[in-house]
Amino acid sequence: MKRLPIIGQSPVASAAEHVLRAALTATSSDIGVERWERKPHQLSAALGEIAAPDMVGAMIESPHKEKAATLLGSLSEDARTSGAVNAIVNDGTRLNGYNSDCDGVRAGLTAILDPVPGRWPRQALVLGAGGGARAVVSVLIQMGFLRVAVFNRHLHKAEAVVNHFAKTARHMDLRALPWHETILEAELSKARLVVNASGIGLEAGESPIPEALLPDGLYLLDLVLNHPSTPLMDAVRARGGTVANGQLSFLTGQAVAFTGWTGIEAPAEVLRSALAAHLGLPEEGLAVVGD
Repeated sequence: MKRLPIIGQSPVASAAEHVLRAALTATSSDIGVERWERKPHQLSAALGEIAAPDMVGAMIESPHKEKAATLLGSLSEDARTSGAVNAIVNDGTRLNGYNSDCDGVRAGLTAILDPVPGRWPRQALVLGAGGGARAVVSVLIQMGFLRVAVFNRHLHKAEAVVNHFAKTARHMDLRALPWHETILEAELSKARLVVNASGIGLEAGESPIPEALLPDGLYLLDLVLNHPSTPLMDAVRARGGTVANGQLSFLTGQAVAFTGWTGIEAPAEVLRSALAAHLGLPEEGLAVVGD
């Protein structure tokens, strides 16, 4: 039996763990999943254990994604650019770090933006400064956006994200801004794309942006996972915008990571059913994209 630990700080099984276990069972895999609770100072030792021959790799959960990227010598382009790792693959000779969150963000953005890349907006507003936000900024840079404003309740965290991309974003205007309504309103008048990676909206009724500040016709990727629609999505949709929740991004990222660990294509319907069951939603209630 091969082993695949999930390294985080929570004793509670995450959506990613539920989906992964379901996919492994459906494919009769010989990989066993383990939950490892580790503090940040214990991460380096944990990665040392991953190098054992019976380990296929590891899933990395918050708050370890950024630190894991600094501890691995081999990183994929997405992991290197974003400075975050959510999947490690042990190929028998070394540990390779990947960031399948970037694959998920690409899928989410592609679902809502014009099929013709030349018609995409070139300015975006990103809410949040964690590993998810890093994946978003990395993808926006790769997609050719010319201005990206990063907001976080703690400005220094947004500044850390921007500083990480200082070299790769030299061709564009990437800046960290204070989370104040007047500044949000000014940026919303310029940016037609908003990505919410802040986690605000997980609780029912919450929205990171007051409804009165929203212009018409926005594109919104709200990476909140546990609701088919959020108040922010509802408000943007009511103003003629195009929206997607975080479910498509999540499922895409999990499918990419699963293939990295197993070498086989992920069973898409199994992933979807497992996520719906974990969220307590009927499968048809998994509203991945809505206009």
